[in-house]
Amino acid sequence: MTRFEIDMSDESGSTVTQAAAASGVDPNTYVTSLVKEQLPRHLFLTGAQACIDEFGEALAERFGPSRPHHQAA
Repeated sequence: MTRFEIDMSDESGSTVTQAAAASGVDPNTYVTSLVKEQLPRHLFLTGAQACIDEFGEALAERFGPSRPHHQAA
C-alpha cells in the first residue's frame, strides 16, 4: 500500500472533516474515496491530452474542416 500525506489550509481541512462526518466516515477514508472516484477521469484526460499532443495536427489535417477538397456544409 502507498501512503500520501497532504497539506491543506485550515478551511479546506474543516470542509473535508465536515463532508466526511456527513458521509459517516473518517476524513482519511473520505479523501481516499474522492481520489479513487477522480483518478480514472484524470488518467483518461491525461491520456487524451497526450494523444492530442502527439496526433492532433495530423488528425486535423486528415479529418478537419479545412482539409483539401472539403466543402463546408
